[in-house]
Amino acid sequence: MAKNLTEAIFNSKNNLYENFPEINGIKYFDLERRHQHYGRVDLDGDAVFLDDTSNLKQIFSGPTGGAQFAVDFVSEAFRDMRLNIKKMRDANFINNNGYFPTNLIVRKSQSFGDLNFSYDAYINKIYTNFVDNYLSANRRAEKIKSYKDFVFVFMQYLLPNLKYFPITKTGYITSIHCSPFVSGLMIEVASERHGLGSNSRVLNYVSDDFPNFVFFSRELKKFGFLMDRNAPWRFVFNIASGIIPYRENSENVLGAQIYMNRFGVNYDNIFPFYFRKAHLEELLNMKNLLLSLYQSFYIQFPTYEEARFSKSVSDRCFGLKYSTERKNRALPGVKDMTEDQHDEMILKAILKLRLLEAEITHDKYEFEGYIKELLSNKRLFGLEAALNYINGLTKGFLVAKFNIKGDYWYGKSDSNFEETRQESLDNAVEPSLVDYSLTGTKSTQ
Repeated sequence: MAKNLTEAIFNSKNNLYENFPEINGIKYFDLERRHQHYGRVDLDGDAVFLDDTSNLKQIFSGPTGGAQFAVDFVSEAFRDMRLNIKKMRDANFINNNGYFPTNLIVRKSQSFGDLNFSYDAYINKIYTNFVDNYLSANRRAEKIKSYKDFVFVFMQYLLPNLKYFPITKTGYITSIHCSPFVSGLMIEVASERHGLGSNSRVLNYVSDDFPNFVFFSRELKKFGFLMDRNAPWRFVFNIASGIIPYRENSENVLGAQIYMNRFGVNYDNIFPFYFRKAHLEELLNMKNLLLSLYQSFYIQFPTYEEARFSKSVSDRCFGLKYSTERKNRALPGVKDMTEDQHDEMILKAILKLRLLEAEITHDKYEFEGYIKELLSNKRLFGLEAALNYINGLTKGFLVAKFNIKGDYWYGKSDSNFEETRQESLDNAVEPSLVDYSLTGTKSTQ
């Protein structure tokens, strides 16, 4: 029964995917199969997040929609598209009673503090499970006498499940736990549900309202957006739209580049200007995280129970007497390490966490080799070099090097893809030209 149900669900989804209408000259976004990390991974394959909220601009969400935001140029593109669609509706060019709303209102998008708020809530759930369930078994809590002990026990708790529940911010950003809306490049214009139950709704948008579907597909392209084939009410700003005219210095700028030009950015520099690489801030992030978690733990449990055994003498034999003593845990903070020693301890923890989050198979001897290289980079070239070393070992996004084809993955054309693919194949036979042999897309469970 379960097998038949699974097959039916898979076949239904697969049929919907394969039978999605194709319109000449129109590409569609695919959050589920091809573009899971769009806006969260840059052209180097590094996990990224919006630099700060100054790059966000409020987007029209109606009188009851609350404060919704998108990247500034996305907000302006949506505003112009919305006005143009209203003109077409008023001229009776499109059906006002179809599934696509002709008075576009953003129902879901980015919001201030989205990433930090969701990451903190996610970490809080993990910490609560750690304290309430893991530490309550086998007197594990009594092993924690200081911050250093806390880090060691917390790591023991985390390691078995990191591929499902990453703890680093880098791992979180590229996991299913992180909303794709944090990029500021994605909006939804209808309050629809997602998942299996939405299949029939997708059909409604592309079938019953087909004239509007064609119109919206072309209108979105004109203003630099792509429609998501898994949810046609989801619009994604395509930073590669208009890439050819701007590179050829043409005056006839098209699509997304019209709006990106207003803010002095383009396809080649959007990530350095608008986003930050998550791995470069991982040391500070993990130090703050672990210190704050220990502080929370200390406030809740300032003492621990230490077991004592002593000899007892009776008239007949010697024995052991068991007793306990209540002691204070060490105060929060780094007391028994220098700042440099603390940095190296956290770097080693990050290395282990990222290897397991990325499912990089390794034994203890390989890990010791990684640590040696990590500390060598840190001591010779500084913290950034050490963080880059960890990232190089663990990011694993081959797709970002365009060795695996993904339609409209940041706008790579078929010819460019084949050229890069052949270059990669040529390099593969010469190990000195390849950094690391990594396979798979990480943290996408």
